[in-house]
Amino acid sequence: MKRHRIFNKGDYIYGLVASQSKPNILIPIRGLIVDTKWDRVNPKYKIKILKFYDSMYFLKKHFFDISFSKDFDSKSRKMALKPGDYNNIEELAIRLNKEDEKRFHIIIDSIMCMKTKHEMKELFNRIQFYIISKRYKEIREASSRAMFTGTLSVDGKHEFDALFRSAWSNKFESFDISLNEYIKSLD
Repeated sequence: MKRHRIFNKGDYIYGLVASQSKPNILIPIRGLIVDTKWDRVNPKYKIKILKFYDSMYFLKKHFFDISFSKDFDSKSRKMALKPGDYNNIEELAIRLNKEDEKRFHIIIDSIMCMKTKHEMKELFNRIQFYIISKRYKEIREASSRAMFTGTLSVDGKHEFDALFRSAWSNKFESFDISLNEYIKSLD
């Protein structure tokens, strides 16, 4: 049973573009659905990107290196664009929507599409929080290994957690769980 909204060809959406090559890199966009492929579990949409909601610095670092599927049953390929050719997000968006725009249509999963920018931002925040938490746990485990004595080593996870508390406690003041509950949830 579907728990997310289904869109139709011609609908405008807000979405999170991801790639199989770098699944932890999500790029928030506004797009137009130009084609659909029905699937019982997760329909897919071919979209035309209209607007980016990331900085040009982030896009130059990641967007041009990510492989995207351009057709429903094709392999992923990088965009045929060079990051040095664009100075800002508007120039990039204009390039993606010129007369040869079909070259730059990409496939996006329906679960990553939302009707409003606010819904997309909530989804983006939840996913980013998960990714950051997962990396925090990995770094905590790596830095507290017994054999590791380098610059970033700590005596144990309790020391790492204390350092984390001192650095991030102000960020948890308006959060729905306390900092201590968050740290316990990562064990």
